[in-house]
Amino acid sequence: MNNLPTHGTYSRYSRHSCRCTPCVAAGHSYRLRLAYDHSNGINRLIDNTQARAHAERLTARGWTHFQIAAAADCGSVTISDLLSGRSRRTKRTTVTAVLNIRLDQAPPIPRGMSDATGTRRRLQALMVLGYTLPDIAAQVGTGISSLQQTVEGRWVNIRSMTATKVERVYRRLSTRPAPQSRFAEQARNQAMAEGWYGPMAWDDIDNPACVPDPDAPSAPRSVHADDVAELAGRGLDDHEIGRRLGVSPRTVLRARAVHDIPAGVAA
Repeated sequence: MNNLPTHGTYSRYSRHSCRCTPCVAAGHSYRLRLAYDHSNGINRLIDNTQARAHAERLTARGWTHFQIAAAADCGSVTISDLLSGRSRRTKRTTVTAVLNIRLDQAPPIPRGMSDATGTRRRLQALMVLGYTLPDIAAQVGTGISSLQQTVEGRWVNIRSMTATKVERVYRRLSTRPAPQSRFAEQARNQAMAEGWYGPMAWDDIDNPACVPDPDAPSAPRSVHADDVAELAGRGLDDHEIGRRLGVSPRTVLRARAVHDIPAGVAA
């Protein structure tokens, strides 16, 4: 399947250098709108605190990054950046789109293809914890061969639906090591031989530019919701809370989402 944006979009024009008539027109229209905004003092990037809090509420209700991105009509990396707190400002249109997602609506089924980086890292991290590909495949509801090729890095892109299913299973399993067994030990040994990283090593597992922390513990530590709430109430962001509690920022984010704890004002 083709993962390129459709013709007649600015993304196809700017990122993929398409110069067909519809794409050139889209590029021209974008520049006119941008010039208009600048001349009228309209900022396209705005504070994303409310959008991030809303996205956290969605994840607490089981939404994945891919589903939020599909509902907001933006890229999954944009949602990953939003939830991680790495970027404090986001496009006005994206903020509005995220805030317009109702908490009571059903998550959409993502279509098309997505970057395989996050899915590959999630599968590898679960194997670090001792989960085998047959176990993961059974919970994801897909074939073992497909996950095998993904975990080995043979695919640049995978179906967005598969990525969403893997993310959902990962969210459930990544907080605890697999039960001890001969097969779990084999999975851990393979992961160690391949040099793969566990969940704690990734600050932003979906971001291809993210570099894993080689000193991070393999298995995640648990945190108490009251501790997270107290530190967030002092205005500390997820990185500082994680540093004080000895866990990753992602673990803090996950705890806040599950227990509906607002982000610190400094986040």
